[in-house]
Amino acid sequence: MKFKNSTWWGFLGAVVVVAIVGWYFLPHQLADGADSPKPTAEISLQSVGVMKIETGKAVFVPQRYTATVVARRKSSLSFQASERIEEILVEEGDAVTKDQLLAMQDNSVIQAQYDAALARAVQSQAVLKELEQGPRQETVKAARAEVARLKAQLAMADTTLGRQTRLRNTRASSPQEFDAARFDRDAVAAAMESAQQNLDELVAGTRSEKIDAQRAAVKVAASQVAEAKTRLAQTQLLAPFDGRISRRFLHEGSLPDRGTPVLELVESSKLEIRFGVSPEVASEIEPGQKLQFTTDASQKATPGIVKQKQPTLDRATRTCQVIVSVPDAEKSQLIDGQTVRIEFAVEEKDVEGFWVPSEALQPQLRGLWSLLVIDGKANNAPAVTQRRDVETLATWGTWSRVRGTLEPTDLVIFEGASRVSAGQKVTATLREVTWPWQKEDQHIGAQHIGAQRVGEKHVEANR
Repeated sequence: MKFKNSTWWGFLGAVVVVAIVGWYFLPHQLADGADSPKPTAEISLQSVGVMKIETGKAVFVPQRYTATVVARRKSSLSFQASERIEEILVEEGDAVTKDQLLAMQDNSVIQAQYDAALARAVQSQAVLKELEQGPRQETVKAARAEVARLKAQLAMADTTLGRQTRLRNTRASSPQEFDAARFDRDAVAAAMESAQQNLDELVAGTRSEKIDAQRAAVKVAASQVAEAKTRLAQTQLLAPFDGRISRRFLHEGSLPDRGTPVLELVESSKLEIRFGVSPEVASEIEPGQKLQFTTDASQKATPGIVKQKQPTLDRATRTCQVIVSVPDAEKSQLIDGQTVRIEFAVEEKDVEGFWVPSEALQPQLRGLWSLLVIDGKANNAPAVTQRRDVETLATWGTWSRVRGTLEPTDLVIFEGASRVSAGQKVTATLREVTWPWQKEDQHIGAQHIGAQRVGEKHVEANR
């Protein structure tokens, strides 16, 4: 029994010795490279896009304004006559064209007045024509015949008076017969003189004074016709311009006073956008510049062109009003009274910070942010990411203006910043940056800011 126990313990000790020797020699052989495995490929680095920071005394600062869409023309249409409304031919929302008939009043009384004035004008014109043409030949001939008849009577009266005179001298006639012959002769002479004057007047024609008086009467009659015609036209309500009916105030059967609004017409095809800016910003805005505006319902940008700016300031807000025209108002689907937003950049001097894409920012404690950067001086050297704490000053769409502890040579990681962390080695590509104010309709107060093409530059690092 003792022999078996000693054999067992001897075998166990030999196993332990072999294990110790193997543990000691095997790692050294692997370390010497006897049978150690070799890597088959290099470890790939994370690729990121970087951009240069742009600093200087001038910075483009975004301007945001809330503006109101207004129709270029809006009119409250009313009748000038105070008659009963007979018919309204349009409804709210209808599109109308210039001079289209919109509503009518009862014009029976005014029509009768017009007909009477027209008849008086015709009468006056006929009298004037008769005066200008003078008497008819038949009338002149009749006057001549009357003068000849009276001459014959006068000759007979002279003969009778002469006979009575001789008889009176011989006392063969009574005084009564002499007086009758004398008075009869005087009456015939007076009648002949009157007939002769009438003939002379007919031969000479109508007097110019009488013609002038009748011409004045014709003008008065024509004025009365024009007045009645105008009053008759005032019973019809016509569209002064193309547009849409926005409101209807009265209905058929109403008896409105003169000037009471019946319809409201809006020129929907020609819209303007008006907003107020400070005098400093207004000095940078010139007619013809392009702007873009958006609505709350749609983020789609709609172009506008600066039409003009008011030469005076609003006394209440101390702002200068800018008027922007909408080139294609119908396609923009804007309506009068709608609120829109306008954004553009203005160049300002001595403003802190610089612009970076908002996707490059990483949140930190207490409302601060940070950026991951690489050293731009490290060319063909390991690019190791570093963190820089910054503070946001303003935002504009997907861009943010920040300031912080950055070096002028730092390259900001803005593509793939969420996939890397500080201290990590990366493969960086210097990207071309298109600033938001490089667009023609996004900047004010600058000429043409050329695209900042920096090319592409690879900075690789081996891990």
